[in-house]
Parts: sequence; C-alpha cells; structure tokens
Amino acid sequence: MIEELLFGKSTIIYRKRLPELTLHKKELLKKCEEVIEKQPNVKTDGYAYLRFRDVLEFDGKLEYTNVMDKVVQAGIDNCKELYKKAEYNMIDTDAWVNVVRSQNPVQIQFKHEDLKDINKYHIHTDINEMNNQFRPDYTYVYYIQMPDNLQGEDGVLYFLDENNKEHYILPEEGDLIIMKADLPHAPNNAFNSSVDRMVLAGNVGFQNVKKLKSLI
Repeated sequence: MIEELLFGKSTIIYRKRLPELTLHKKELLKKCEEVIEKQPNVKTDGYAYLRFRDVLEFDGKLEYTNVMDKVVQAGIDNCKELYKKAEYNMIDTDAWVNVVRSQNPVQIQFKHEDLKDINKYHIHTDINEMNNQFRPDYTYVYYIQMPDNLQGEDGVLYFLDENNKEHYILPEEGDLIIMKADLPHAPNNAFNSSVDRMVLAGNVGFQNVKKLKSLI
C-alpha cells in the first residue's frame, strides 16, 4: 500500500516499503558501482542507467536484465497507480543512479557554507525542459543505502510545500519515495557517515498521443 504524507495544505510525498528488494542490497550496490565506473567523465552525482522515451504504446513493462530493472519497474508501476489525471497510451521514463558521498562529494550538498543564500533545490520538470526532454509527471527514488552515524538533519530529503515552506523526511533503506516531478527538493549529506547514500531514481511521464490513420 502506498502511504500518503501530507505537508502544508496540498503537498504530498508518497512512500512505499519494498522489503523484497532490500534482500538484494549487495547486488544493487554492485550494479550501481558498475554504472558509475562506466561513466568516468560525469561531473555530477547522477549516472544515467536507462532511457525509454518516445515509444508509442510503451505501457511501462520492462524486460528484466538485472535486479536494478526490478527497482525501475516498481517505480513505474507505483507511478501508474498514482496517475489518475487522464487516459494515456505512452509512458516516457528514465532512470539514474545518484550517490551522495559522505567524503569528497562531487557536488556540494544542502548543508554547506558555500551554498549560503543560494537556492539549494532542484526541480525535475525544469531540468528536463532545459535538456529538451519529456515532461515527467512523477519522480521516484528508491533508497538502496542510507548514511549512518546521523546527527540532526543529516541524510534527510528536503522539499518545499505549496507556500515554499521547508519540510524534510528521513527515508529508510527499502523506501520508495514518489513525488510530483515539479516539487522542489534536495538531499542533505552526512559528513560523519561511513557509507555513501546510494539511490536509484527515475522520472515517469504519461502521454496520450494521437495515432495517425494509415491509408494503406
């Protein structure tokens, strides 16, 4: 069952436990490292894993090649369960590995003196628009590994409600978190952790594309 967490008057974060996938933590971490190692020139914390776009009548069903595909499938399936806006005949989706390093991070994370007075949040609809990609309806994040030795707000996920008031939640390993893709959010680092935060995340967009009638 998908749990609804309400913040403000209308901002909802969706959470679902996926205990069957926590059994594959070691395998998932290994696959994540393989994805990262194959993209040595990436200068962010995100490493592309899968893109499935502009395929008419793609209903979101993947052909599994490894356990990471099962995570992606769970993300797509739960976004489909939430989507009730209109009919659709095509799903656009992508997925990536995101790592927040406890030591020597590639990107400066939320709690850092260099980010004072700077907007620390990012929005996936804006990112995709900037990159001329599909407009997603939802973003999901599956938490493979969370940092340890947490203090205060270490490791939390920050987000803004409809009035730009800041909230946060602390996900657990095995959580699938889903949010509207236009929700401003940002992960916090954990400098005292002995492990990195490792997640598999993705966007899901729904379209109803008109089919052209053939004259043949």
